[in-house]
Amino acid sequence: MELAQEYAEKYPEMLIYLEDLKHTLLEHIPETAFEGNSFYHHQSITEYPELYNKQLNLFWCGKQAPARICEIGFNAGHSAMLLLLSSHATTFTVFDIGHHLYTQPCFNYIESVFPQVAFEYIVGDSTQTMPLYMEGRQQAYDLVHVDGGHSEFCATSDMKHADLLLKRGGTMIIDDTDAPQINALVDAYLASGKYEVVHVLKTFGYPHRIIRKL
Repeated sequence: MELAQEYAEKYPEMLIYLEDLKHTLLEHIPETAFEGNSFYHHQSITEYPELYNKQLNLFWCGKQAPARICEIGFNAGHSAMLLLLSSHATTFTVFDIGHHLYTQPCFNYIESVFPQVAFEYIVGDSTQTMPLYMEGRQQAYDLVHVDGGHSEFCATSDMKHADLLLKRGGTMIIDDTDAPQINALVDAYLASGKYEVVHVLKTFGYPHRIIRKL
């Protein structure tokens, strides 16, 4: 908790943003319970204090001023909002399966809050939409947040395409690394020598890991 306090003292504006984020997004969600995210317990709107370090890490990653951000798995946009609030992003590309009724309204709301950012929203199974999207495109994203399906097949595909999207020196955030198959993929990318660990606050609840492309 001392490290979390150190971050909060370094970025005091985040404390204001957190309260604004929680209330404004809730106002735009037409359901009272939604999938687990960076603020609440799964299938609820019950706050999950153990996720505070995760919120700080996401805010810090955005504060590294990436211009181009991609997110695989948007859900209600809590992580997206944390990244955007602290960044100088010009492009934000989202791949989401689109199963939840609240996802599109939340995306529309966040798009309205950041008119200076060019948003793209690609709906469908990321194992199919990402290869199609990338055909013939030159990509150089500063940050990719991987928060999609948890199956080994889907996670492998998402990280493969995240790697292709990411420029050298870019950051990849991989969510839900409490799932052994996802954690093993992160270890494999580090073992390849193409990535290094980004040392951030230890995360709990729904942990993530952050790596940088060399």
